[in-house]
This record gives sequence, C-alpha cells and structure tokens, in this order.
Amino acid sequence: MKFILDKKAKKHLKDKGLTEIFINPDLDQKAACCGLGSVDLVILTKDKQKTRYKKFNNQGINIYYNPNLNMYLKDDEEITISSFGLGPFRKLYIKNEINSIER
Repeated sequence: MKFILDKKAKKHLKDKGLTEIFINPDLDQKAACCGLGSVDLVILTKDKQKTRYKKFNNQGINIYYNPNLNMYLKDDEEITISSFGLGPFRKLYIKNEINSIER
C-alpha cells in the first residue's frame, strides 16, 4: 500500500514540525447491519511503540501504519492524506474512502 501526502498535509506537517505520523484502524466503527462497510482510519502524531507498526517513507515523512490494515487494503492501494480545519485547529485525515465490501 502507498501513502500519499497532498499539499495541505505537507504544509500541516511542516508548520507543526512533524516528521512522523501513525495510522490505525478506527475501533469505534459504525458498522452496517450486515457487517463492516467502510474502514475508518485514525491518524495520530505520537506513539511510543513504533515497533508494532510497519513503516512507509514519503519525502522525509515517516508514516507508521498498523499491520492489521493489510486485511482491509490491497497491496497496490493508494491512501491519500490531507488536512482540514482553521488555524491551530487543523487535523490530518484520510481523503479517500476505503470500502472493504468492494474488495
């Protein structure tokens, strides 16, 4: 899987002085009636247990992702990371929807 940082995400990381992020599946799922529909991901900027993650580097930014994401995502899938919000209340998020049913 490949992680892409768009212009807003790159600016956000640069402004905050961050060189690494951590991506995990959101365990607070709002599942459909018949099972898991889409996969929500959470982006964190700090985690002390780097050894439990797989690492992907994008232009000097280390992106650590939970190995369990391999269950939901294809090897060639591209995940786009962006930023939204105003001023100091900006947040990173996954821009594209990940639907596990279509797999």
